[in-house]
Amino acid sequence: MASLRTDRVRAVALIKNRAGVSNEDTIKQAAARLMERVRAMPLVQKNILKYEITVNVDHRLPTTLAHDLGLKQTEFSSIILIEADSHEKIRETLTSPEYKEMIKGALEHITSLDDYHWFSGETLTVIDK
Repeated sequence: MASLRTDRVRAVALIKNRAGVSNEDTIKQAAARLMERVRAMPLVQKNILKYEITVNVDHRLPTTLAHDLGLKQTEFSSIILIEADSHEKIRETLTSPEYKEMIKGALEHITSLDDYHWFSGETLTVIDK
């Protein structure tokens, strides 16, 4: 039976592109530069166990997953997933002046504050091979 993990917590950002910004633009303009800057931040190195960016590339398949499941297509185009061993470490990192300035610069041409959402939670691992 799956149980709630207590050794790691996650924070997830959902990002919707501004009108006229394609997902390829997101990859070229923000994701590649963002990853290098994130990787270089001492506070990220100290506090964060995992930092991933996922960019929606549904155009590579004949139909979207949402379509195949009979669901409405999502308006979100990117996800940032962060893992740490405590919510406090995630909060310390994401609210640091260095991170806030870096993320603002990385995303200012991609999205708006209204279309940039975060939530945190514990993880219930169902399958982990």
